[in-house]
Amino acid sequence: MGLAAAGLAAISASGLAAPAAAESPAIARPSLSSAGVPTTGGFGVVFFLETARAPGTVAVGTAHTLLSRDLVKAGRVQFLSPRSLEFAAESTRYAAAPGLPLSAPGGTLAGDFVIYQLAGPLSAARALKAEPGALAKLKPGVRVRLLGPASGSTTRGAERDVFGTVVEAGLDQIEIELDLHETLRGWGGAPVLLSSSDRVVGLLEAAVPGSETPRVLAAPIEGVLAALGSPLGGGAGQRFAAFHAPPPSTPSGESERADLEPAPLANLPKSTMELQVEYPPDGAQVSETACGVFVAGRASATRGLESRFDVVLVIDTSRSAIDASGADVNGNGEVGVPKLGSVGVLFGAPLTDPGDSILAAEIAAARQILRGLDPRSTRVGLVAFAGEPATEYGRAARRKPAYTVEALTRDYSRVERGLDELLDTPPEGSTHMAAGLDQATIELKGWRGAYSKADPESEKIVFFFTDGQPTLPYPDSEAENVRAVLRAANRAGAGEIRVHSFAIGPEALEGPIAAVEMASRTKGSFTPVRSPGDLVNVVEEVSFSELEEVLLENRRTQARAVPFRVTADGSWAGFVATVPGDNPLRVRATAQDGASAERRLRVRTGSAEASEPPVPRELVTLRNRLLEDCLILAQQRRLQQEQERNQELRRQLRLEIERERAAARERAEDQRKKLEIEIED
Repeated sequence: MGLAAAGLAAISASGLAAPAAAESPAIARPSLSSAGVPTTGGFGVVFFLETARAPGTVAVGTAHTLLSRDLVKAGRVQFLSPRSLEFAAESTRYAAAPGLPLSAPGGTLAGDFVIYQLAGPLSAARALKAEPGALAKLKPGVRVRLLGPASGSTTRGAERDVFGTVVEAGLDQIEIELDLHETLRGWGGAPVLLSSSDRVVGLLEAAVPGSETPRVLAAPIEGVLAALGSPLGGGAGQRFAAFHAPPPSTPSGESERADLEPAPLANLPKSTMELQVEYPPDGAQVSETACGVFVAGRASATRGLESRFDVVLVIDTSRSAIDASGADVNGNGEVGVPKLGSVGVLFGAPLTDPGDSILAAEIAAARQILRGLDPRSTRVGLVAFAGEPATEYGRAARRKPAYTVEALTRDYSRVERGLDELLDTPPEGSTHMAAGLDQATIELKGWRGAYSKADPESEKIVFFFTDGQPTLPYPDSEAENVRAVLRAANRAGAGEIRVHSFAIGPEALEGPIAAVEMASRTKGSFTPVRSPGDLVNVVEEVSFSELEEVLLENRRTQARAVPFRVTADGSWAGFVATVPGDNPLRVRATAQDGASAERRLRVRTGSAEASEPPVPRELVTLRNRLLEDCLILAQQRRLQQEQERNQELRRQLRLEIERERAAARERAEDQRKKLEIEIED
């Protein structure tokens, strides 16, 4: 069974895994310290495992996560919490002889591990326990969970869970089928836990290529336990440099040969985090609104050149898009329903409010994406698809199944006009998904027939919306229509185009293979949207800037920016509360592979000595949107406070009623005795 060259990064996200409980993390990022400054490696994690020897815990990871030559050079490795980078432990020694990286000559999956002796007890972290006789319990069908670093700024805690089922287990490897397609970049070395006992049975190594379902491979924990049975230094461990001292006969440069080739989970070079603060300038005198001080900038994880993006929005305009979304998409206070009631639902009758159709939801989601992008770094194009079968005499259909509404442009008003045009055109035709994807590929690559000029250095992205399953180009063959989509996805993937697909509504989710595979084969993400009305809310969850998170805070008050937005292309902005006088602000951006950058600036409020610098024109719209968000949040807070006050009033009233009720019973009893009234049975 081969290993995926792209590793677990090739598994695309189709939904969010449940976050682990908000407790001290059991995993950490290994960090080599240079001149006292930690530099985290983004290709893997370690987990903490209980042992019988002092200090009672070791750190376990894959042998390919950190190169042994780098360990020798640094002399020390720190283990930091995945999100906060809070110190958890450190090590200068191996607890047991390290294994070989999988890619090294003689390397195996089961032997790709390293065990670090900790220099002291854990801080702000917890240790896991190994499952005794793990392999005997890992039968096909047994449930397991993978514990890895949390992703996204809204996820609670430093960890999250990904669940799966054992397919096959042996002394060499454990094969696991995941419940969902998940992006697991940077998860190498993550612990695999037995769901029934929550104890470790293995550590994550790589992905299984070419499988129809998302599958990963793990090394059994037995290799680690066996190594711990022969501790180095009588249990005190052995320093990295002492263990890796090359024999005299080894030619210079060859002793580290085993570490020179990256293993499957570490095959991508670490990115460089670019972080800019575009407003306000450092040292500026600013006025604080009721929402705080506006701060904005850009962040991107690059590998050599500044990131540029070309994005094509692909809209499904087939007949089924006329159906109701189930939400008030246009915000006019009315939720559109078919004019013929339940009969209209069956026959796709026009809605009482056409602005609430599935097509309207697609358009609204496209606008949401567009509003979050930065024309300085991102061009956007627009493609629509539907399709008609050939006539009974074999003649071509009346119109192309897919066409370019707007070529790639930095003038987003042109894309907005194209979306208006699609919204004003009644949906019709069948669902030729392959044609829609091919048309997007043509525009992004600048192939024959394209209206766009290709940028060979840009990252190429497709947002693909559909509410159905492919019904063309083969009207009588569902399988052939799916195969046509897969071929189109392969062409897009070969052109280094990443497709983020959205399957909207029950019909699309009954047979989602085409939407799932176009994302999986291009290393994009698949998002199921059961209720079409939710599309606008979920579309912002997709990011193509490879950012893990961006944080903005006032270091004087420790307050974080609220509201705060990070868009798909890495633009960010927010309002942060300040106090009169100097306010030191800090922005920190972290990439998915662990690279990070930080910028600091000072602003001064509460003085009229200097005029406030004007907000750049390109940031005014974003600032106004955030002010709207702030108003909504303020209204929500007021409503919540009002609800809390009402609940307190009701509680006090209930107590008062109970007191009055008890007092009335006592008075009634006294009155009964005084009047000598007998209570009848």
